[in-house]
Amino acid sequence: MPEYQSLEPIDPREAFGVTPGPEAVETRSTAASQAALLLAARAGVLGQEDEIEELEREVAEEPNFDLPELRPLERSHRIPVAEATRPLSMSQTELRTESAPAVQEQMARTVDDLYRSPSFEDAAALFEAGMQSPHPLVRVAAAAGARETTRLRPQIRLILEEGAVDEDPLVSRLALEALRQIDPKDPNVQAAVKPQPPSKKRSRKSKTAALTHGTWASEQFWYQPRGDFYEALKRKKPALHVHDKSFKWTGSYTDAGRRAAALALKQWIGDQGLDTPDFFAHSHGGTVANLATKQGVEFKNLVLLAWPVHTQWLPDFSKVDRIIDIRVRLDLVITLDRGGQRFPGHPKVEEHRNGWFDHPAPHEPPYWDEHGLWVTI
Repeated sequence: MPEYQSLEPIDPREAFGVTPGPEAVETRSTAASQAALLLAARAGVLGQEDEIEELEREVAEEPNFDLPELRPLERSHRIPVAEATRPLSMSQTELRTESAPAVQEQMARTVDDLYRSPSFEDAAALFEAGMQSPHPLVRVAAAAGARETTRLRPQIRLILEEGAVDEDPLVSRLALEALRQIDPKDPNVQAAVKPQPPSKKRSRKSKTAALTHGTWASEQFWYQPRGDFYEALKRKKPALHVHDKSFKWTGSYTDAGRRAAALALKQWIGDQGLDTPDFFAHSHGGTVANLATKQGVEFKNLVLLAWPVHTQWLPDFSKVDRIIDIRVRLDLVITLDRGGQRFPGHPKVEEHRNGWFDHPAPHEPPYWDEHGLWVTI
């Protein structure tokens, strides 16, 4: 897994002038900025009006990142691959055989066209070229878009399947979400869903803090005892007396799976002897926690880390003393998930928006160090 690196927004008209290396730390922000434009273009192609407005709000006050007009990109039918590559002046075969700098040059020209005169054809061309990028984050974002402008084909599946097992959590989560949207029963998606661990009763009572993971992430280590975020929280905030177990759920991306996990969380909290705990939840682990409040679970501080905002999964605010909402701007995974990027205003919600693009960042200890977040809890 790559070490945490703060990502910065780069105007896509500049970002697409650079070929990001697959492992080059210095071009990761470039790759993320390219991926952000590709996912925004995808939203435009699909006519996702609410998501487009959300993305426009995200960048409205950011001088270093701008989006083209996305609404003209919408079209209700797909086009042949040969037509999609036409604005690049390259065939599909030539795209695969040309050097990366040559393809990047065509991408940069197409991006300029997209800003000057936005069109479905330019978006489709950008997806085709992006699938040839040396950087897996760009390839995955481009493949997610190409599936919507052309036909689903082996090249798209291969890119997403390779991305699903990438060691970079941002790449893998983005790829898994794209695969889920193609087929919820995709083997890569199903392999990331784990059985619900049994809950065991304990005799002691405790007010300690507890943690949980997000979708497809039960086997990640950060939230578990001896994991990096768990240990940092234990060290930085000893008054929380972080619980010696963390809550695991299946990680299923289904309404039924999250509702079942909410009931399991309710039982687990009781079995662990926890009384109105502080609770830290990443991504749709936050949805599980929110749904648990509607089952009567009470939290002192509910710390939501990169929660994809969906109004149907808001918590019962009467069961929570305070919600600390921690997220990055223009979260790539939330963009593909079609979730909201801002928690609706509420007097119990304390918002902290720092950094860009990186869905896993809010559970990284260096991210908390960088943005002074330890004082919030």
